[in-house]
Amino acid sequence: MVCLLLSLASVTFAAEYTLTGLTESGLYRVSLMPAEGEVPLAEMHNWIIRLETAEGDAFTPIGLALRGGMPAHGHGMTVEPRVTRRLDDGSFLIEGMKFHMGGEWQLMVGVGGPMGPDQVSFDLEVAGSVVTVDASLRNWSAAEVAVMQSLTLSRLPAPKDPSNRYSGDAAAAELGSKLFFDKDMSATGTVSCATCHDPKLAFTDGRAKSFGTAEVSRNSPTLIGVAHNSWFYWDGRRDSLWAQAITPLESAGEMDNNRVDIVRMVARKYADDYTAITGNALSPAADKWPANAGPFADEEGKTAWDRMPANDRTAVNTAFANVGKILAAYMETLQPTDSRFDHFVAALADDGYPAAKELLSDDEQAGLKLFLDGGRTQCLRCHNGPLFTNYGFHNIATGIAEDGVPDFGRTVGLQAALLDEFNCRGSYSDLPQDNCSEIRFVGDAHASYGEFKVPTLRNIALTAPYMHDGRFVTLESVVEFYTQTPDANIGPHELPELELSDQEIKQLASFLASLSDTPEP
Repeated sequence: MVCLLLSLASVTFAAEYTLTGLTESGLYRVSLMPAEGEVPLAEMHNWIIRLETAEGDAFTPIGLALRGGMPAHGHGMTVEPRVTRRLDDGSFLIEGMKFHMGGEWQLMVGVGGPMGPDQVSFDLEVAGSVVTVDASLRNWSAAEVAVMQSLTLSRLPAPKDPSNRYSGDAAAAELGSKLFFDKDMSATGTVSCATCHDPKLAFTDGRAKSFGTAEVSRNSPTLIGVAHNSWFYWDGRRDSLWAQAITPLESAGEMDNNRVDIVRMVARKYADDYTAITGNALSPAADKWPANAGPFADEEGKTAWDRMPANDRTAVNTAFANVGKILAAYMETLQPTDSRFDHFVAALADDGYPAAKELLSDDEQAGLKLFLDGGRTQCLRCHNGPLFTNYGFHNIATGIAEDGVPDFGRTVGLQAALLDEFNCRGSYSDLPQDNCSEIRFVGDAHASYGEFKVPTLRNIALTAPYMHDGRFVTLESVVEFYTQTPDANIGPHELPELELSDQEIKQLASFLASLSDTPEP
């Protein structure tokens, strides 16, 4: 049963122009919409009916009939509507529709289709002397428009990290940009943050598995919009952007450096900028600290780190954390811009469908319909909000790679976040400990097996290959994966059964490609 309110007094009814629902046995999908922009009360008018199988394939019915009436009054329409002809787009014209009085109406559609007869009913409430329906929006329901608006960047708040005192600081962002592109941040002098997060590739690197000083085990996610996350890395091993920013600096295969040499380099190249931002000078103390020292350095470097006075280690950690916070201040500025999807939704609301339809192709719109269809795809379960992510972790049966090597995902990330000395409960965070209790880290490790972070779908067409290990090269192959209902991998997965035709897979992938940033005019 589908309900529709047509009311002159309502300010929202103009978008509620389409009735769509599955028939009682789930065999067919039926859509009804007014053919004209104005539906006069007590006067004849025409409607359009569209028919699809439950899988989304259009068909010509053996029989098709529409009846209408007012159940509370016990009578039908004064004139029986007639399905008169098939239109060029495959839909059918219904002539002789007439709501002769205001009140609660019910329309019943009977379909004789390739899988047998079935029917669906729609409830309407008609009020006012003249019912105006915006026919320019007839392809989209009010509910769909509301969901689309929730997905636009106009609903994205400005990022702010209370654990980072330099969050939103323009001077810190400027220095962070210099550090981000500086190859001296690596031990070899050949790798910068931009090596794996190239602005030309939406801040990814185009590789299945990233390569810094060596190949690592995972794919580099985009940094566009990263400041809106609560957890970082595919497994959520860090709980702030600044704590994430310093981790690659000391990681094998990424930048292979150590914290003392990082701080010494900043003191050498950016001392004045650093002091102006933090109010603290790095020299001359940094010159006296031993080179190649840190808790993750080689054996000689670890020994040198352990032999440093405790107050010196604290000073290094404080400066190292500041480097991360300054890098994070820059990464906060990497925000998505409106995509063609955003422009489509804005045009739909402001100018109507004739203007909006020029912004998304027919296939892209069909893919958007599928994306919003919770009964068929459930895409919105994980990919919702302005960045098309719930920021959560889910098991989609990708924990074991094709070579058989397991990646336990979130269950390891939880432990790593808890042990990280730079987490939000640590002494280097600017967030009061009362606002970051241990409860934040508590989780069922076994339940988290094989879970990975839900990525943003913004700029997804620019960030191939896909998944945490880059196993899929194209968007079509990703969508097709969701239709295969894989066996349990590491722990039970959460994927529902999903049936899509080859055409629908292409349409859904086509819509996803419309989520890329559009350049400023």
